[in-house]
Amino acid sequence: MFAEIEIRILNSLQIIFDQFGWLGVSGMLVFENATGLTPSELILGLAGWMLISAHQLPFATVFIGGLYAAIGSSLGASIAYWVSRLGGRPLVNRIGRFVRIDPQEIHKAELQFQQLILHQSDLDTRD
Repeated sequence: MFAEIEIRILNSLQIIFDQFGWLGVSGMLVFENATGLTPSELILGLAGWMLISAHQLPFATVFIGGLYAAIGSSLGASIAYWVSRLGGRPLVNRIGRFVRIDPQEIHKAELQFQQLILHQSDLDTRD
């Protein structure tokens, strides 16, 4: 069963990387950062192996790949930010379960942030 899953993942990534090259890596990282459904370690590790080693590219290509990865990662994070920003709490509550967002964790983070702001305002008034 796991071997079949592994073969499907490798074949799918090979098709994406062969057809789109580093733009495919960038696109996969946009998806990963916007949804959190695919591990970037899997994408980047296999991209290095499949694009550099299999196509006999020079090692310096890693830096170009890193640039594409950074662009994709930044775009994905921006998409996630703006979707959350524009949709607000109702959207996060509605779609959060699909992208592994726990409402209790959000509440906990908000409380910690409020405590941090209160602590910061106490420090500001001492000056």
